[in-house]
Amino acid sequence: MNPTQKQPTTPAALADLTPADTLRCAARYLEIRGWHQGSYYAPNDGAFPAACALGAIGMASHGRYTDLPTDEDADTLRDCQRAADQLNSHLNDIGIGLYTGYDPYLDPAPSDVTGWNDCDSQTAEQVISTLRDAADEWDWTHATEDDLETYAEHEYSQERLPTRSGFLVWRATR
Repeated sequence: MNPTQKQPTTPAALADLTPADTLRCAARYLEIRGWHQGSYYAPNDGAFPAACALGAIGMASHGRYTDLPTDEDADTLRDCQRAADQLNSHLNDIGIGLYTGYDPYLDPAPSDVTGWNDCDSQTAEQVISTLRDAADEWDWTHATEDDLETYAEHEYSQERLPTRSGFLVWRATR
């Protein structure tokens, strides 16, 4: 590229998005636009349709409707894939069969996010809550040592003991 040409850049607000940020945006998208089962998006529902968990992650990552959320241009595919991978990892960590929305006697065993989303006993509230839990898990497992020390110092100065939930609240307010 010629140095005189305008270089492609990511806006500063979007440059440091983590999978946790994308998952929280997906949860908010579902709260506002609605939750859907059976396909990524509700058919004929405009530019911002109701979505399944993966469809909402796609909308949060790409900022627009795409036929296949994980098959998009390279700039936003990484954000979408990282968030979907984190949700998959979280579902594995909590044991899908133990998840309150999954009944092993009624539902087929889900093997991924879409299977989990489409379980007959699943609800929008459970999907939204799980997206936020997966985001919290990312923040906790990827916290920097500096963040943990700063948070601990803050808590000790307030004569409180540091906790995981306290850290997540503290992180969210920053």
